[in-house]
Amino acid sequence: MTDRLKKFMTVWEIEQNFKCPVVGAMLSVDKHKSILKKCGWDVSRMKPYEYHSHLMGCMGDENAVSVKVNNFIRHQARKYMVEIAGLYEKGDGHAVRALWKKYAGQGVIGPVMYAIVAHEDADIELLQDIHGEVHMQAHANMTEVFHIRQKIKSSDETLVREKKKLAEKNAVIREMVSARREENLALSRVRSENARLKKQVEDLEAQSATGPAPDPGEREELERLREALATEKALSQELAREKKQIQIELFSSESENELIRKEIRDLVSALTPVGEESICPVSKSSPDEIVTCPAQGRCTDDTCPNYQLCAKRVFMIGGITKMKSYYRDIVEKAGGEFDYHDGYLKNSNANLAAKVKRCDVVVCPVSCNSHNACLKVKKLCHRYNKELKILNSASLSAVTTALFVQNSPGIN
Repeated sequence: MTDRLKKFMTVWEIEQNFKCPVVGAMLSVDKHKSILKKCGWDVSRMKPYEYHSHLMGCMGDENAVSVKVNNFIRHQARKYMVEIAGLYEKGDGHAVRALWKKYAGQGVIGPVMYAIVAHEDADIELLQDIHGEVHMQAHANMTEVFHIRQKIKSSDETLVREKKKLAEKNAVIREMVSARREENLALSRVRSENARLKKQVEDLEAQSATGPAPDPGEREELERLREALATEKALSQELAREKKQIQIELFSSESENELIRKEIRDLVSALTPVGEESICPVSKSSPDEIVTCPAQGRCTDDTCPNYQLCAKRVFMIGGITKMKSYYRDIVEKAGGEFDYHDGYLKNSNANLAAKVKRCDVVVCPVSCNSHNACLKVKKLCHRYNKELKILNSASLSAVTTALFVQNSPGIN
């Protein structure tokens, strides 16, 4: 086994143009930092690209840094080195190329690349192909990273707006709760006054029944108290009705508030990082400015940050009517135009066909829609050859995924 591994060059002995791709693909940012720190470097003020730059400056010969890098890489690539050494012993260069294509398709790049380029019998043509493929893949990854950063920034802005709306809703609810307390106090005072007047009337009636006939002044006072009691009863009933209406509005606001909270939690979960990025061997810096689309009208450039919706008309039928403004924000902030139909065909069926005909994409959540509306819009989309997105949910996250994520479910 040891004799086999002797045919593999160290990392400082391999071709110069492979050193950066191998190191960048196999060492994470933290590993760069750890090796430099163990070798006595002061990394406290270094930036991530400086870790890589200093590490690569030590790859020209054998030294403390290059030895640690070499040991780490050979340990990670050991099983691939054994496999490739066996193929070269058989003289099967085609099998080595097939092995590279297999592992590259699985995303195993760094260790297999080192095992091939470090072997003494490596084929020159295969080395050229590997270098070209890795170089172009690095460009593709860099472009994807920029697109993801643009989407994250857009999602952050949406999150800030939704949090602001939630704060405003909470302020309105607090005001309603305060008003409800005041109404309850007023109702309590009216009931107390009612009870007092009723007791006074009952006392007067009792006196009238057992005593001498009341004079005209007492009858007037009794009538006045009865009228006052009737007025207080009417006021009490009115306050009770207002209280019930406030309770209904409060319940509706709290339900809508909880729905918005859930949508914000979904957006926050979607923005959670899934792992640490490795250093891209060909990317030394990244632009700070977001690219804007220079096109006027329909955008056909897939490098545009709003490519999915730029200048497109999105028509949504159904969904939660109270969240119409949030659906509109999602589309219009991405450069699109938004149109909406509540899905009740009895109310407005006449212009449904016109709306479908003038749009580019139709969004139809089946969870908040009538069966007839779904069938109707599906037939119209087929007639006018419009893209149709059938959603299982009317949530903001479901609508966002359908419109922005490539290859999301849809019916053409």
